[in-house]
Amino acid sequence: MPTLHDPVLLREVLFFLNPQPNQNFIDCTFGGGGHALAILEKVLPAGKVVGIDWDRNAIQTSASANLILVNDNYKNLKQIINKITDEHGPLQYSGILLDLGLSSDQLGAGSRGFSFQDQGFLDLRFNMDSGGITAAEILKTFRKDDIIRILKEYGEEPLATPIAKKIIAYRESGRAIETAEMLVQLVSEVYQSHFQSASRKNPATRTFQALRIAVNDEYGNINAVLPQAVDSLAAGGRLAVITFHSGEDRLVKRFFKLQEELGRIKILTKKPVEPAETEIHRNPRSRSAKLRVAERI
Repeated sequence: MPTLHDPVLLREVLFFLNPQPNQNFIDCTFGGGGHALAILEKVLPAGKVVGIDWDRNAIQTSASANLILVNDNYKNLKQIINKITDEHGPLQYSGILLDLGLSSDQLGAGSRGFSFQDQGFLDLRFNMDSGGITAAEILKTFRKDDIIRILKEYGEEPLATPIAKKIIAYRESGRAIETAEMLVQLVSEVYQSHFQSASRKNPATRTFQALRIAVNDEYGNINAVLPQAVDSLAAGGRLAVITFHSGEDRLVKRFFKLQEELGRIKILTKKPVEPAETEIHRNPRSRSAKLRVAERI
């Protein structure tokens, strides 16, 4: 069964989740379907995989008797499971996966601002039908101190203050930052004024990350889903979480530690598992990925 993109840490995810025939799994971040379809191959003939994604554009694969697709926010995990129970009967879940990175399809989307070269509107919402504020609206309306807080808290941006000042000066001149391309140019100008040598990483990476997290309340969603995921696992079931920056990883690490102290889980990865050099070479986007796994007691 072909996958739709190159899933990060796939070999490691399959090793830790260890899907077996007739077991059931949940992929809370279906994305391009790579992880979910690989798990599905292992759980046939009677096992099921529930694929959840907030981005309706991500649910492109055809559902089947074994693959249940849900367009919803994973923070509503228990509600989703209750609905699946009503439609398919009660299922025991042997594993739950959260891959918190963007899929290749999202990064390549030409109308939501996820790509640095995007000339479409700077939106950054995973679900454009869900309401909520866009990244462009944040840059247009938020106070300087609030923009600084977002860049520091969610992006750990060392130049948060000068970037925020540049944004305010830009809009006070009567211009609006409405495309990804415009924001990259603005942030790049700030970096060029502070550093002589250029980094391999786009200087706007942290700014985009911070705005995306703020727009989608990603930290709030992670904090909401983790306890629901543990509650939803069968005894011996495993929760695997792939993060892509230190803020996400800290949330997962702290949650796992607390749950282990409470005697609810056993941490299987004392240190996060990172991609091998061969994977990073093949897929540079995987370089910052970290996998943590715990088992329900």
